[in-house]
Amino acid sequence: MSLYNRSSLIQVPSLYKDGTLVSTIPEDRSGDFTVARGSNLAATRVGEDGYIKKGYENLLLQSNTFDTTWSRLSATLNPNQAGYDGTNDAWLLESTTTGYSRVSQSISISGVVNASIYVKYINADYLVIDFSAGNVAFFNINPSTIGNRIGTTNLLIDADITELNDNWFRCSITFNASTTGSIRYYVAINDNIKDADIGSSIYIQDAQLNQGLVAYPYLETTTAPAQGGLLENTPRLDWSNGVPAVLVEPSGTQLIPQSEYITIFSNVTPTYNTTDTLSPEGLYNAIKAEATGSNPRVRSEYTASDGVYILSLFAKKGTSSYLKMRAYDRTNNHEATFDLNDGSFSGETTGVTAHSEDYGNGWYRCAITYTSGISDTGLNYAQAHTSDGSTGNIYVYGYQAEFNSYPTSYIPTYGTTQTRSSETISDNFNIPTTATIYNSFYSDVAETVFVLDQVFDVVEGLNKVAIAFSPTAVKISVGGSIVANATGTYDTSSLTNIQLGSDNGSDYSNAPISGFYVFPEFLTDEELNSLTA
Repeated sequence: MSLYNRSSLIQVPSLYKDGTLVSTIPEDRSGDFTVARGSNLAATRVGEDGYIKKGYENLLLQSNTFDTTWSRLSATLNPNQAGYDGTNDAWLLESTTTGYSRVSQSISISGVVNASIYVKYINADYLVIDFSAGNVAFFNINPSTIGNRIGTTNLLIDADITELNDNWFRCSITFNASTTGSIRYYVAINDNIKDADIGSSIYIQDAQLNQGLVAYPYLETTTAPAQGGLLENTPRLDWSNGVPAVLVEPSGTQLIPQSEYITIFSNVTPTYNTTDTLSPEGLYNAIKAEATGSNPRVRSEYTASDGVYILSLFAKKGTSSYLKMRAYDRTNNHEATFDLNDGSFSGETTGVTAHSEDYGNGWYRCAITYTSGISDTGLNYAQAHTSDGSTGNIYVYGYQAEFNSYPTSYIPTYGTTQTRSSETISDNFNIPTTATIYNSFYSDVAETVFVLDQVFDVVEGLNKVAIAFSPTAVKISVGGSIVANATGTYDTSSLTNIQLGSDNGSDYSNAPISGFYVFPEFLTDEELNSLTA
């Protein structure tokens, strides 16, 4: 009989549903794990494609039912039109006046948001998206028109138009909202005024308002916002190491209120949502930071008390290959320089520990750990430079500051600080008093571990550990060898609950778990070593 066929529980993270991490064995689902984590917009993971995955919401209501909570001005709506997605869910929006003609919805939101809608030309050349007459973009949707399709006014961060099949477009604007207002979609005939003629018409479908610099995949809503992506209580199957491993972390607070919309620059020209490169999220929502003079800086601020902090930023080389990260606590500069060709670092000042992690496609997550010595606002910034420090560019994304000594998973923010809730992944599975537990996990650091009065070491990277135990004996195999073999008296009578990655919500390992097995017997040396080799 295969060794694995003798197991009573096999958890290889791959399947999940409704807050449950599904185990392969037992087949009756009695070994499934319950996942508890709130704050779906604060947690992230790395997907199978290597890109960061987030949670997000469509904050508009009745997002494709424009004859409900939407207001109309000088317009008629006809439903059941052929849509961009093969359905008959589009609407014909037709002007009944010479002047303004629109549909709109009142909203109350703050922070960086993106408003989008799908649209198709009938006889009016333009769609206009407007947030409260302050953020306006004109989109030329006539497929026969040659030239620039976007005109913008006032306070927009960005505007985008994406051509789809059958002359449909998805149009969006990104802006920094700080007040109650309304999202308005106009039918228009000019590129600088929102007026229409009687009979001016377009097709519209699937409106969305989501936080962030870009439009995310559409989510249908009715009377409440809809969530998508990484949801609350969904296990985080993280592919950072090339295989799915369940990520379990304690609560963490992102101290920088705008992690992607960085706004403080010195001798830098920023290009938001640059199309030069995909971000670590796999979208065009990174910043191109172009130096225009000496000591160019890209800076974010946060409030820091005394203690140990870690500052991190995703960066990719452009015409410059260097990133200088510096945290300033009103007393001292804490800094290190990163070579974006390979993620190496140098020049750490006293007390600074530098870190880097390869995120693929030329991106590195660069970080410095330092001790802040003053309870005040810390001015923290990343500095791009070439050999003379005054020319060149790099790409940046996802600033993060944490009261911590190591970087946790990325926490996005859009105008205020954000806390990722702690996670617990538990299973009320009864483990016999004599049994073997196998665990494979990825550790960020080499460290010493204590189990049932036994001590062994784990390495940075993949570890395979098998622990056989009984009331009178313990044997441990790591990496294909027995590292502990002891007899004595051991309390193994209360093993009726399994906690992956933490001790019931405390003492987190922060090591993604790629496999967890239970065998209802004390395995032999050969069997233990075959599991961990």
